[in-house]
Amino acid sequence: MTKRIYTSMIVGLVAGMVMLAGCKREYGTVTLGANIDNGRGAKVYIDDLTPCWHNNDLIRVNNQTCTTSAALGSSAQITDVVESNHYRAIYPADIVGDVDISSSSTISVTLPHEQIYEVDSRGDQKVKVPMGAYSSGESLTFHNLCPLIKVVISNRMGSDFVLEHITVTTATAYLSGLCSASVTGSPNDHIGTMVSSSASHDVSLVFPAGNRPTIGRGDRDTYVYYIVAPEFAEDEVTITLYATNGQYATFEKRASLQHNSMAQVSLTVEAWSGQDLPSGDGVLPGAFSVSETRQVFFSQGNLQYQASTGTWRFAEHQYDYIGSANSNIRSNYSGWIDLFGWGTSGWNSGAICYQPWSTSTTNSYYYPGGAYIHGLTGSYAEADWAYHNAISNGGNAAHLWRTLTSAEWDYLFHIRPNASAKYGTGNINGVPGLIILPDSWTLPSECTFNAGFPSSHNWTLNSYNFAQWAAMEAAGAVFLTVAGYRTGTDVYHAGGLGYYWSSTASNEYAYCADFIYNYIHVTNDNNRYCGYSVRPVRDIN
Repeated sequence: MTKRIYTSMIVGLVAGMVMLAGCKREYGTVTLGANIDNGRGAKVYIDDLTPCWHNNDLIRVNNQTCTTSAALGSSAQITDVVESNHYRAIYPADIVGDVDISSSSTISVTLPHEQIYEVDSRGDQKVKVPMGAYSSGESLTFHNLCPLIKVVISNRMGSDFVLEHITVTTATAYLSGLCSASVTGSPNDHIGTMVSSSASHDVSLVFPAGNRPTIGRGDRDTYVYYIVAPEFAEDEVTITLYATNGQYATFEKRASLQHNSMAQVSLTVEAWSGQDLPSGDGVLPGAFSVSETRQVFFSQGNLQYQASTGTWRFAEHQYDYIGSANSNIRSNYSGWIDLFGWGTSGWNSGAICYQPWSTSTTNSYYYPGGAYIHGLTGSYAEADWAYHNAISNGGNAAHLWRTLTSAEWDYLFHIRPNASAKYGTGNINGVPGLIILPDSWTLPSECTFNAGFPSSHNWTLNSYNFAQWAAMEAAGAVFLTVAGYRTGTDVYHAGGLGYYWSSTASNEYAYCADFIYNYIHVTNDNNRYCGYSVRPVRDIN
């Protein structure tokens, strides 16, 4: 009997231990509350500076990187946090790295030199301003560690422009790089000393393809962006706006940034300060007038496309063309093509034929929006091959390039000052084509140039070897090779005739610039289904 009572006691004790064990948190993890101090938190939208967590925001907590969930405005949860007697946290996690931040209230963080402009599903900007929090309990209140710079932009010029990036520079204060952050849980937590060996006096906000805002001409509405900066006293600040057309505008301002503050600078763009074209983005150096108020740069070569990878690129040289291999055009072709039906950028414009590999010979299949009146501008600009696509060796972003209109081709060849003296037929190492000179021109000493279009298929008026052409190109000359044309899958006159699309519709046809026989014709309208060359340009102003 005694033995049986003892056995029952053991079973009861074991059951009790199991019940107690069941009350503990599984795996030693907890879920923390994450709240943004509305008065001092700065993980904000543009509109009204609203603090707001997003699901899957990355936060460094003690020695692990965690994600937020159940985000609702300024509150969220941080799940699967290793249990501890205290919690120290930094947002965003990537400014800390994979280090343990639990043991010291002074933490090394790196403010990025280049910040990326991001938007959420509503189109509001995500502003990843660093925040810190400390608690011995399971609720963290995050406080802003940095001030903000608010840039308000107005456009008073005669045309729209698209922002590529903004830089902020100071003469003495450090704006980015390695620094120390005080994180004690106090509202006075802040980023302090910058480590000069890895700190920088400038910081940039970059607008990636797809998130590049257009600043409308004459628009009185302002466009506001935020740039993270550490604390500094009043200083001269230089802010430069860079547009996708290579132009930039520079402004000198004074700003004072203290902990948990925001400095606003207002910029009114009335004229560009200059031109800044990065090397290697496919831009040739010569400037060409295509209207009384607009100049363009030409791309380094004709546009090419590879269907198997969906890749667009410029030809390596101005004199390169694909030729008869265009007959292999199809949706999975692994080679390259450079003769395209009109408006076949790959953007679904409402036309039946909008893919670059389209070969139908029915004109009406190439109507953007299903109507022949629409050109490749305005609401249908995305149907322009050069405008819609990221060109891999041309800046690799959409909306950097475009195709000339018929009126612009006409101005280039017939209306700009001394137009007739600025083009002539010729060949480069035997490859025939048309040479066009820029507005400002100095002939290289080792070269000659003869203007004109003398007779049918005469490509010997100007002849250059590769070295001579390199000098001509460096001086700004453009070469349009005679790549022929395609109908369906048949290629004709490659190396003999040149046809280049414009972005202008002409009833059921579309305009092109062609040089055949003994003249240049820029108001010729041809079948939209024809595969012609595309030579992109980039606006200067």
